[in-house]
Amino acid sequence: MHRHTALALCLAAASTNAATISFEGFQDTEMILQAYNGATGSMGSAISNSGVMFSPDFQVGNDSDITANVGYWGDTAYEPDGMGTMYVLSPANWGVIDVPAGFTGQWSTSYAAKAQCRIDVWSGPGGTGSLLGWTVINPNAQINGGDPNGTFNTWKVATIPFSGTAMSVTYNGPSFDVRFDHMDFGKVPAPGAASIALLGGLAALRRKR
Repeated sequence: MHRHTALALCLAAASTNAATISFEGFQDTEMILQAYNGATGSMGSAISNSGVMFSPDFQVGNDSDITANVGYWGDTAYEPDGMGTMYVLSPANWGVIDVPAGFTGQWSTSYAAKAQCRIDVWSGPGGTGSLLGWTVINPNAQINGGDPNGTFNTWKVATIPFSGTAMSVTYNGPSFDVRFDHMDFGKVPAPGAASIALLGGLAALRRKR
């Protein structure tokens, strides 16, 4: 194998499409839209360029204990990441998250649910292509009051492992009654794994010279 080709393969192996979304930095009721794709949400918040896009059905609410927000969207407590969480506001009870570059391995999220919903992972954009994996999120016990307010205050983790490359995730369920935080697209490699893989590849190239 040519050394430049081997190096390219090594770099590809060391890279990852993994992204973690924490829903921090938004204004209350802001639609996420392109805020994680190098642009902004509906109220101008620009978060990162992680290559993840949300349909207008997904909004963010901030914990009312922190923001003095008395709206239903801020009815959360003990969030895994900071004060922001995501919910769905959709007359169709449907929403799509697109990752055009694709991701592999698994999708996971923390959730607090008062109603059931279904999450599907698809090989194509916009909930198209092959269904790679799915899960049903069922209500988990929520206790009134938390830190000190917030009735969405018991969090669990849902994970969808799959084979192949995914380009979208769809939500099918009610508005408001499921809250999401700390959402992962793809497996995050162990610390130092990429650099170890790269060093191993460079060592192999030296041996072939």
